[in-house]
Amino acid sequence: MNRRRILALSAVTTLAFALYASDVVAQLAKDVVGSWTIVSAGDAYGPTPKGSLIFEPNGRFSIQLLRHDLPKYASNNRTQGTPAEYKATVEGSLAYFGMYSVSGTDLNLHIEGSTFPNWIGMDQKRINLSISGDELKYTQPNPSGGGAAALVVWRRAK
Repeated sequence: MNRRRILALSAVTTLAFALYASDVVAQLAKDVVGSWTIVSAGDAYGPTPKGSLIFEPNGRFSIQLLRHDLPKYASNNRTQGTPAEYKATVEGSLAYFGMYSVSGTDLNLHIEGSTFPNWIGMDQKRINLSISGDELKYTQPNPSGGGAAALVVWRRAK
């Protein structure tokens, strides 16, 4: 084969791969849309966490994560908890919302509001995003409670 034909085939192959890759990314971005319930979130929320994740088609998201064993407040009033009750609530829950986008296997989040104020206004990345059937997974490389990266698994809500 001559050089010109090889270059033409290389260009066509590269273009085909780029189109395929963009279709895969576009499909992944479409597949995240919907409501999800938490399956696991590393050690921070215990072995049976509770939680909800919503991705809207307009690029908005909302996440709530809770330990299943959060203690009830003795006062039955959320503004009159004890220091121990408040500590358990803060350590065992996290909620945040904002805008999202998908780029390759990265889930990019712009956090507009959070129960962890240090995240407000930040851009964050969740990596290794994948969806298989009704299961969504990603890695949270920098958990809010510190520690090692956490694999987070969600199941599509029915």
